[in-house]
Amino acid sequence: MTQRRFPWLAVLGSLGLVVVLVVGLVVVLAQGGDDDRPDGERRSGSQADALRDRVLNEGRTELPTTAAVENAVPGYDYTEALTGVGVDADLTVPADHDATDQIEVYADAALTKPVPALVLPDPTSPSSEPLLAVKPVQVRRAHITRQNGQASATVADLGTYWNLNPEVYVVQQLNPDGSKRARPLVTEVSFVAETPSPAQVAATVSAQGDALLEWSPVEGATEYAVVLQQRRGSNLDGTVRVIGRTTETTWSSEETAICRTVSCTQNEALRLTTVDASTMASNPTLVGEKIDARLGVVAVVDRKPSALAAVALTGLETLPVRSDRKWDGGADIWNRGLASLPSRFLFASVDGSTRATGAAIDRADVRRKGRWWEVPLQGQGTRLLETVRIPVDAVKDIDAEVAAFNARAQRDYPKAGLLRSSIVIDVGDPRKPGPELPKPTYPVFGSNDLSTFIAEQLVAGATDIDLSAFDDQPGLPDVQDAWREAVYQNPYALAYFDRYTYDGSVLHVQPAYPAAEKQRRQQRIADRAKAIVRSEITAGMSVADKVRALNRYLVDQGEYDDAAIAGSPGKYRSDIPARLRYAWEPDGILLSGTGVCMSYAYAFDVLAEEAGIESVVVTGDLADGGAHAWNKVRIGNSWRAVDVTWNDPRGRWTSPRGDRYLMIRDAQFTGNALRSEDDDWMSDGFLRDYPTR
Repeated sequence: MTQRRFPWLAVLGSLGLVVVLVVGLVVVLAQGGDDDRPDGERRSGSQADALRDRVLNEGRTELPTTAAVENAVPGYDYTEALTGVGVDADLTVPADHDATDQIEVYADAALTKPVPALVLPDPTSPSSEPLLAVKPVQVRRAHITRQNGQASATVADLGTYWNLNPEVYVVQQLNPDGSKRARPLVTEVSFVAETPSPAQVAATVSAQGDALLEWSPVEGATEYAVVLQQRRGSNLDGTVRVIGRTTETTWSSEETAICRTVSCTQNEALRLTTVDASTMASNPTLVGEKIDARLGVVAVVDRKPSALAAVALTGLETLPVRSDRKWDGGADIWNRGLASLPSRFLFASVDGSTRATGAAIDRADVRRKGRWWEVPLQGQGTRLLETVRIPVDAVKDIDAEVAAFNARAQRDYPKAGLLRSSIVIDVGDPRKPGPELPKPTYPVFGSNDLSTFIAEQLVAGATDIDLSAFDDQPGLPDVQDAWREAVYQNPYALAYFDRYTYDGSVLHVQPAYPAAEKQRRQQRIADRAKAIVRSEITAGMSVADKVRALNRYLVDQGEYDDAAIAGSPGKYRSDIPARLRYAWEPDGILLSGTGVCMSYAYAFDVLAEEAGIESVVVTGDLADGGAHAWNKVRIGNSWRAVDVTWNDPRGRWTSPRGDRYLMIRDAQFTGNALRSEDDDWMSDGFLRDYPTR
């Protein structure tokens, strides 16, 4: 299925994982003379000292050491943010100690993506006021191109890691006197470069499954570098790659496609995992390692690079990489006729999921070699090919059988049930905010103040939400992160199909439903939830008993809406006809008794709230293809997963008693239920609060 300026594909990591390079440096400053020097010498010395001080103080910014907000994110204090810091600047902090490993630098608000930095005692500071300096690491990377079978390499100067991470979070574990802080102190630092970044970068997927980047031009730019930052665990080797250099304002990953005799790969450079989900499903002993990634564009003017203009990876997770060699389900498709070929073409995508598309055969590419037809199967919407051999004797009329296969594949093409959407950042169309609406009477969830406020206004029906009160408040997620949480965790918002723009202070909502319809449906959902809980929940039930009862009610009364899936022409929310939107909303299952995974998850969340159960909606991708939604509930001090959709015995899944995926640990999703969570459903700084144990 389906932070401040540019969001990351979240990939989850462990808090505190960072590599800090410590470099020892000794500088001896010779200071001569005494107070009896002639006036001319004293003036000369003063000028030299002033010049020295100016040189030393330029390009450095001192970090605050006191909190502006305490416990803004649970367990962390935040200082005022620092803005306008140069990309070559050192960050200094008063420190009467040399514990350089107690300062950490991260690229994300969740403090999971470490940024390489040099942390060392500042030799220029006086002994009475010692400093530690956090110095940026220079970044130069080779870009390899291939033409006519020949490879050549050029070196791109990308500036420093401050260029590549124009917003970082510096964490101080100690007070300046060396004592341990009650809570780590976080400072958000925003960097600027002399060369401006492209104002906008957009990413789309081409008709053949390639990533297409487009960006606004930068005046005087001689070239642009397309940069990919990747990280596996704590491994910082090769985290920065230049995957494209161009003088144009567009770039396509088509140049990364590789086709061999019988198969093709594409988008290999953009992979987000070390092991594909289909491989893990067939070999449960394997554990796939996720690759944290950030993609963006650096402009170069007079050999000076800009800060990275990042692009959201949302929507690019589905990019195809290779055909799944288990796509035939183990059937013997070689040496048989075209009628034996499955119409579904499975491929591994950049996030490791196995996704489905229709297979297709281009008759012009079918070749006869001796007693065999060599038939290249292509995944529709990809560059992927998988060639199979069919005996000539098994084919009566190759033209007719190819046509029949293509017709069958087109008819059988499957579609996912959870659809993605993206926010549009529009600074060129400012509009006035609407008045703040009163807090709604329906339940509202928010892990932080910004998400809670957006959720309250969405549930209340606001269309122009003024967020200026949250500007520069430390510890808050960015707007995209916050509104995603507000949509996924608040079924009463009925905002799954809403669209958004943001002009820097006002979030403009383009609601999918008129206000009167929304209010009427909210009331019907609330009334239905109360009635169901009254009938299914009795006094004295434990939380686990309540979860079982609500799950049983939904699997008995709900039915997966295959017709809604079949009637949806694409993978984006905007493609869903208005008449079918109910299948993705809470009232699909609650009121009509039919819906897809999103409706099951929303419905369970509504009932859980009414029954006094802590519940969240979770989204991610299934190993055997397709995005998905399910829930987690708090049982005692632990969270457990609940997948009502997959518990439905009448569905296409394997839960005959309706409770196979009920209050289980994440690791218990195995086989074709193997899945990975994405980071859309909860603000990034709070994702770590929901692991099952």
